[in-house]
Amino acid sequence: MTADGMTKDASLDRVRRRVTAIGFFAVAIHGVLGLIGVSYVLIDQGRHGDAILLLIMSAVIALIVCAATRAILGVRPFSALWSGVSLLPTVGALIWLA
Repeated sequence: MTADGMTKDASLDRVRRRVTAIGFFAVAIHGVLGLIGVSYVLIDQGRHGDAILLLIMSAVIALIVCAATRAILGVRPFSALWSGVSLLPTVGALIWLA
């Protein structure tokens, strides 16, 4: 038993989940940021409709990444607070785009 009453196996599982979640998030967030970056390239080419579509796709992927990361951590996948936080890059891009 550790000082907080958890067994060593439970503590190890908790650390494994956190490391896995951080690794997954670090890789998956690049997809969201990449879509935002490509949307700016399309804006420079005058393809505004395509850029907006990519930003919508980045929002959907951000919500999926948020839910998957929370599922890896073993908590309820959907949270209004964290879903809102996951949409901040896309909202920032939309404001910058306008």
